[in-house]
Amino acid sequence: MKKISKIILFGFSFMVLSILAICFYSYICVSQLEYEVLKSENLLDNFNNQVVIYDAENNAIQTSTVGKTIAQLEDLPDYVKNAFIAIEDKQFYSHNGLNFKRIAKATLNNLISGYAKEGGSTISQQLIKNTYLTSDKTLKRKIQEAYLTSQLESQYSKEQILEAYLNAIYFGNNAIGIEKASNIYFNCSAKNLTLSESATLAGIIKSPAYYSPTNNPENCLKRRNIVLSEMLKENFITQQQYDDATNEDLGLDLKNLKLNQDSYCEQTIKEAQEILNLSEKDITISNYKIYIYLDKNLQDELTKDVKNNFNFKNTDAVLSVIDNSTLGMVSMISTTSNPQIKRQPGSLIKPLLCYAPSFEEGLLSPASPVEDSLISYGNWTPKNVDDNVEGWITTRKALSKSKNTVAVKVLDYVGLDKAKSYAQNMGIEFDSQDNHLALALGAMKYGISPLQMTASYATLANEGNYADYKFIKKIEDNNGKIIYEHTPNFAKVFSTDTAYLVSDILKDTITNGTAKRLNEVNLTLSAKTGTVGVKNNSQNTDAWCASYNKNYTVCSWIGNLSGNADNNLTKSQNGGTISTTLNKLAWQNLNADNNWLEKPDSIKNVDFDLLDWQSKHLLNLSNEKTPERFVLTDICSTNNLPKTVSENFISVNAPTLNIIKGDEEVTFSWDTNKILEYDIYENNKLLKSNVNSPFVTKLKEDENKYYIIAKNKYSDATQQSNIVSTYKQKLVEDKSFLKQITKNWLFG
Repeated sequence: MKKISKIILFGFSFMVLSILAICFYSYICVSQLEYEVLKSENLLDNFNNQVVIYDAENNAIQTSTVGKTIAQLEDLPDYVKNAFIAIEDKQFYSHNGLNFKRIAKATLNNLISGYAKEGGSTISQQLIKNTYLTSDKTLKRKIQEAYLTSQLESQYSKEQILEAYLNAIYFGNNAIGIEKASNIYFNCSAKNLTLSESATLAGIIKSPAYYSPTNNPENCLKRRNIVLSEMLKENFITQQQYDDATNEDLGLDLKNLKLNQDSYCEQTIKEAQEILNLSEKDITISNYKIYIYLDKNLQDELTKDVKNNFNFKNTDAVLSVIDNSTLGMVSMISTTSNPQIKRQPGSLIKPLLCYAPSFEEGLLSPASPVEDSLISYGNWTPKNVDDNVEGWITTRKALSKSKNTVAVKVLDYVGLDKAKSYAQNMGIEFDSQDNHLALALGAMKYGISPLQMTASYATLANEGNYADYKFIKKIEDNNGKIIYEHTPNFAKVFSTDTAYLVSDILKDTITNGTAKRLNEVNLTLSAKTGTVGVKNNSQNTDAWCASYNKNYTVCSWIGNLSGNADNNLTKSQNGGTISTTLNKLAWQNLNADNNWLEKPDSIKNVDFDLLDWQSKHLLNLSNEKTPERFVLTDICSTNNLPKTVSENFISVNAPTLNIIKGDEEVTFSWDTNKILEYDIYENNKLLKSNVNSPFVTKLKEDENKYYIIAKNKYSDATQQSNIVSTYKQKLVEDKSFLKQITKNWLFG
């Protein structure tokens, strides 16, 4: 009996001590709340925790609450309120902030499943969590949440709590509050939402990314129907209303997602998430100060000009501007909620994947001869856009005119793996299936995002050095302490010489290539365009243009994200037209100095022998006697100069004289050279000066000896050919020979 009593006493003592420990721990957790929160008697009046975003001039441009229109509960249709109650908190009006039955059920289900798949939070708890606390799934946070929820319920009515909740929750796409979400997704006020739209918004908040109407419409539609089903179960709607609403599509009207400043700020929040490892919601209520690289004047003017010049009703576009010194994004306009969408780059990839690596490896230079001709790789024969080929051309022309045939050959020449490694060092990612020469034309499985392409091209502007682009300059906590500061981490990808050579060629794209519209900017720029066409069709799916000088890099993309052929670009909407015009608008609003790249000391103007280039397709240096009209001049790195000096105009190779005899004439022929003149001699006497091959003369009875003298037109160098003999053949009967044959045959 005593033993049982001791056990009971021990158990009771343990229970009391446990309760005291829990109470003490709870007290500690609650006391760690910020003083203003802990002592607040008006919690809803003080939910001002917000992230503040400052532009490059340190002006506050957006916060979690600044510019937010509050939706009044009394103005909202009942089905709007009921949609959230049905899916989030069915006992909202009957509990005191904490639904212990629901918490117990969620806990049990989580234990059974082995992970936290369900939450037991009420609307009141969610309001506290969305305005005061982070999303950490810790006991400390749950205790603080429970305490503040009890305080909230004691201070406010259910209607006040529900109204605050609807105005505080996060709907994705930088939309905080139902009024802003209604405006962004459906281009209407919250008071004008339909039943289907209300259910859509109520469904989003569980996971704004997973149930995003713009990025994951199928998930969103399924979630909306679940909300409608719960509303039907709670008798909030009739069967007819349920049937009608579930038969509707999402009905998005994304006009207010098109070209708004929020696209930049949304990317800022996403970048802050990655930097601080926090959720979107935690960032938006963090009280952090985020300083960004945004040039607001540029953003505003560029947004206005783009809206006035383009209609993106059926297509999407991204236009980004990077400061090359910091890799900070000074402006970014996007009609899509995901400007980091990957698209095939078309010819925009050629300088980065093909030509820059070939220069870096010392395989080519701007003047190098390359053949614009058809060649098949298995069953694939790459062709130029105009289906024409020009034969041997310079590398400069091949790149500035964006010759597909040459780009593929250059990639093959460099080597696929080696070329890809250079591109990867510029942030370009390849799928395992991207293992073919069609990469030279941008045929990637997934492609490259417009923002990444901007940073990759900035490598050429930054003397071959690459760094990741950033929206955020620095982040301060609510005490003003800097918890993150961006410093570009540049890594060498190409030599300064390579970056300059490619950039110099890309100036030609503006003067006489596909980016001629940039001539109107009156700045020295380098540029490249790219277009992705539809197979067996004159339409296009994507159009690109990237341009840069020393200070800025601009990249624009326009394309059909819908996949609907009716939304394809027309033949005239290509990289050289619509995308180059977007680049032009950016440069016109930048007010940039005419500051192109500095020429390295190792880059020189070099004279090459045009005759060797044309006749032998070799890049040899000219000599001191090479006439001006036989000189090909272009820039070249002194680290990659040809080792051979042409011997043209210094010495003459001995020509080989060939003959063809006829009955009455003889024909002389030899290989000619345009810089040589030829004199023909007969029996050591000049027969005729300055003759051309072939040369015909009469065949003479007696034997005659002939040769030619090749003379350089521009020097005193000469060389004699071989000597050939000619004479008429006579049929002579040799009787002594016949006698000898007869004798041998008859007598052995």
